[in-house]
Amino acid sequence: MTENEFINILKTGDFKERFDAVSRAETFYLIHALTDKDENVRYKVASRIPSENLTALINDPYKEVRLIVAKRIDAKELPKMLNDKSFWVRHAAAERIDESFLPSLIGDKEPIVRIKVAERINPKYLKDMAKDGEALVRKAVAKRIPEEYLSLMQNDESESVRNIVSERLTYITTK
Repeated sequence: MTENEFINILKTGDFKERFDAVSRAETFYLIHALTDKDENVRYKVASRIPSENLTALINDPYKEVRLIVAKRIDAKELPKMLNDKSFWVRHAAAERIDESFLPSLIGDKEPIVRIKVAERINPKYLKDMAKDGEALVRKAVAKRIPEEYLSLMQNDESESVRNIVSERLTYITTK
């Protein structure tokens, strides 16, 4: 299919024709379908288009499109997605973003995002997460927090956190 044929299908085709076209077209044609009215077509575009063309979809109204964007876009563009309304998008951004941006997500409202932050952030920031309101976040923190801050978590209300701290302290004293 030529580029003009592709553009014509986008203009006149029904959903099935447009979806089929974006599924088969040369990837460099897909830029013409970034604003398709159907989210399923845009989702297919987001999964196939070269990553350098994904910035146009960062604020797509459909969260599944934004999620694909967060997983594929150049990591330098991820800071634009840190305030996304979907926690899955923020989580995907936290998985790939440069570590220097992770401190801005320490207070994210969703525990799943904070857990990802605790798993990746520079350990010097973990003391700021030691009193997180969610036990699963504190558990992730306890696994990585520097030795000098383990005492902050020794009396945690969560038994699993206390067990991790105890195991780490035991290991430290026996090595």
